Amino acid sequence: MFSRIRYPEKVSPEELDAYLAAGWRCMGQAVYTSHFMFFGPEQEKRVYSTIPARLPLDGHRFSRSQRKLWRRNAAVFRIEVGSRASFDEDKQRVNSLYAKEFPRRAIGDPEDILSNGKGRLALDTREVTIYDGEQLAAFSFFDMGHRSMYSKQGIYDPSYRKYSLGFFTMLAEISYAQEQGLSFYYPGYVVPGNAEFDYKHRIGPLEYFELKSSSWKPFSELQENDIPIHYLRRQLRGLQEALKARGVRSQLFDYRFFDIRFYDSRPYPFLEHPCFLLPDSKHKESLCPVTVFDPVKMKFQVYNCRFFGLGIDHLSTYRQAIRSTGPAFKIPAAVFDILNESCTLEEALATLMQIAPV
Repeated sequence: MFSRIRYPEKVSPEELDAYLAAGWRCMGQAVYTSHFMFFGPEQEKRVYSTIPARLPLDGHRFSRSQRKLWRRNAAVFRIEVGSRASFDEDKQRVNSLYAKEFPRRAIGDPEDILSNGKGRLALDTREVTIYDGEQLAAFSFFDMGHRSMYSKQGIYDPSYRKYSLGFFTMLAEISYAQEQGLSFYYPGYVVPGNAEFDYKHRIGPLEYFELKSSSWKPFSELQENDIPIHYLRRQLRGLQEALKARGVRSQLFDYRFFDIRFYDSRPYPFLEHPCFLLPDSKHKESLCPVTVFDPVKMKFQVYNCRFFGLGIDHLSTYRQAIRSTGPAFKIPAAVFDILNESCTLEEALATLMQIAPV
């Protein structure tokens, strides 16, 4: 569905190109796709769209401010790019300093980045190193494809903050990618509504991966209404209002377990949508009509679901949820039946009214 992770033994450069072009990303030596993620304080976490981004390199030139930064830093630092990635004592020192100021962004376990679990690299992972004399000041890791580069992570010594070395490692990666004749530079994802990721726009005019068409478009053309999580909620709220007008209660939730396939590979029919509408039912013990909106098919889906987990009673969970006001649903759900598939709002409404307690 919208979240998957794979742990290949080896990814060829051409295969990496294909993964990245399809909206996948690299995480350590794995490849994954996730078009939605939770962000925010624990009690206020909400789902956001994580939109894959890339910078076309054909004809790309650094901006005036980027050229100025490059000239200034090139006069101060030694820049090395392209060696096989490693994690030595120097990098550990810089990472420890970085972690004191940015604990969530620092590298936790280097094995997670530089090993496929068997002590080998599945990807062609290389590095940028920035030296002040003989002292390491910053480094970054990136993955090489045949025509593409994926930027993994940049780490710097905070005492060099004024040199913008985190951003500078990205410029060094882009420069190297152009020297190698690559066509695309992938800096990961951006998150509309979360300014933490906006710095990626500084590298140049990005393209974004449009989920509903599986194609790349200029980021300048992205409209607020085109952000997947926004149109999912908008469609489900429209259905919620239609039910309310007919006297049927329902609750709209962000779903905390939509990415359950990241860590649970059991062959169970898990619900895998980032948000859903839970209407009331006159047969709660047998019909739990969880309704979602598919952001690719652009249609509603009405499922008969069950809530499960250690100590979880489905019926009592359903009754509590229908009266809840919390934004996030934190109990796993499984799809038992499909009540209506790929339907319009009117068709979904008709299905739900047949089992509504009115």
